[in-house]
Amino acid sequence: MRKLTGFLAIVGGLALLVMILGGLFALVGALSRPGVPDATVLELDFETPLLEARPGDPVAKLMMKDTPVLRDLVDAIDRAAGDERVKGLVARVGAAPIGLAQIQELRQAVTRFRQAGKFTVAWSETFGEGGGGNGAYYLATAFDEIWMLPSGDLGLTGLIYESPFIKGTLDMLGVTPRMDQRYEYKNAMNTFTEKSYTAPHREAMQRLADSQFDQIVKGIAERRGKSLDQVRALIDKGPFLGEETVEAGLVDRLAYRDEVYAAARERAGEKAELLYPAVYLERAGRPHDKGETIALIYGIGGVTRGKSQFSPVTGQAAMGSDTVSAAFRAALADKKVKAIIFRVDSPGGSYVASDAIWRETVRARDKGIPVIVTMGNVAGSGGY
Repeated sequence: MRKLTGFLAIVGGLALLVMILGGLFALVGALSRPGVPDATVLELDFETPLLEARPGDPVAKLMMKDTPVLRDLVDAIDRAAGDERVKGLVARVGAAPIGLAQIQELRQAVTRFRQAGKFTVAWSETFGEGGGGNGAYYLATAFDEIWMLPSGDLGLTGLIYESPFIKGTLDMLGVTPRMDQRYEYKNAMNTFTEKSYTAPHREAMQRLADSQFDQIVKGIAERRGKSLDQVRALIDKGPFLGEETVEAGLVDRLAYRDEVYAAARERAGEKAELLYPAVYLERAGRPHDKGETIALIYGIGGVTRGKSQFSPVTGQAAMGSDTVSAAFRAALADKKVKAIIFRVDSPGGSYVASDAIWRETVRARDKGIPVIVTMGNVAGSGGY
């Protein structure tokens, strides 16, 4: 018995020693980790697509590890806004397929940063390069200054919406589609049942286009000191070449990348260092790390039964009712959770899966837990 007691004492002592050494190594690692320089410029790159959330699948997570997440960018900008060590923000804006809702969230974050009294500069090689540059330019207008390469152009040309119709092809093949439609504005099936827009379908698309166009025009007008009519007139004239963008008051300066960064360092200090959002957050920590606990649940992609999925090949996601429902139940079981934010970016899908998720939101509200929905680029049909 004494031998057993002695053996257990030795094991316990070794375990305690390992814990102490582990703590010391962690402390040394934390102390030796580089901090945020006293003169820092936050550097963002909007030439790459954004993820709404990091995929849960291990393979997809590994393949998409370098793809920025929208929340990380917003967190970095917000954290830097209140950080005296960060003097300004420089962002490369380009042709990345960023949705309008994501653009507006980024614009709001940049606005908060700018209102903290720090400089912001957006630069681009080109806004469109012969194609549409509406979204990229709309994002750039949130910054104090917009710079562009002399060889660049600004594709500020308005919006266009297109819908495919293949009924004529099906008729030639002798195929008759048999599909149900719930009221005239549920137009997803029109691709197969119509040869052109029906009046309700055209009305829906026109209202969507008008709404988005008006928001873009208003945002540009407010930031570039122009009237709504002036911005609409400029869009009617677009696209614009380099010198024309400056003459029209749409771009502040034509310059190259090295000139942009030289000017940023001059304003922040000669020894200023540039930090990407991921590096900055790792060193400075995230905002909103104190106070009550709020659960953040993502519903991304078409609504399906089963588990949520993400394909790193196609970039397509699926909002699985099993995964999302389980997340709600876990939040309800956690006594520290005081509210739930449900981020939805989905065109819809399975009615049954949507109903299962809806039930979990009702259960949360019935238990006194507020559920706040924030919509991404799309929240249609079952997603809504």
